[in-house]
Amino acid sequence: MSRLAHKAWQTCVGVNSEKYLGIEVTGVYILRMHSRLIACIVGCLFAISTVVCANAIFNDDAALANTLANVPPSGSKPVTIPNDVAVGMLIYKVDPEYPAKAKAARISGIVILKATISKAGEISDLHPECGPAILQEPSLKAVREWKYRPYLLRGEPVEVQTTIRVTFALGGKKKLPFSKDSCPVE
Repeated sequence: MSRLAHKAWQTCVGVNSEKYLGIEVTGVYILRMHSRLIACIVGCLFAISTVVCANAIFNDDAALANTLANVPPSGSKPVTIPNDVAVGMLIYKVDPEYPAKAKAARISGIVILKATISKAGEISDLHPECGPAILQEPSLKAVREWKYRPYLLRGEPVEVQTTIRVTFALGGKKKLPFSKDSCPVE
């Protein structure tokens, strides 16, 4: 600390000590506390300015919207999203009907479908990936009626592609093992 600053400090707090809330405090102690307070304030201001700058850089939707790299071209391929994200977007679900022949033959399992969900949230393309053949058609029939919330990318609805798992299980509370031609369980 420069002599001028030290002299100014002594003038403010007194040469030897000062009574603060009934406690005698030396000038050196106050100086240490003052420097810690200044360091804390400077640190907080730095953190706030960093957050403000990062927010301005990374969350400026107007700036991002004008760059060609961030706007999906019209007619582009659908965005692929995970199954769990698609499940969270589901707003209307129809359960598949278990075929009587499959029940009689004790066929159970998982049918995995590959689906394309339109910008409006409707199933636009759907085909089976794997699963017992007898359970695929009821799965397709039910899932075609499902409705989703539109998936938004930078505030705009986009077409998405995902997988849908439809499970057919026999036995009520006591789950029986799946049929051998069921999709593998992950």
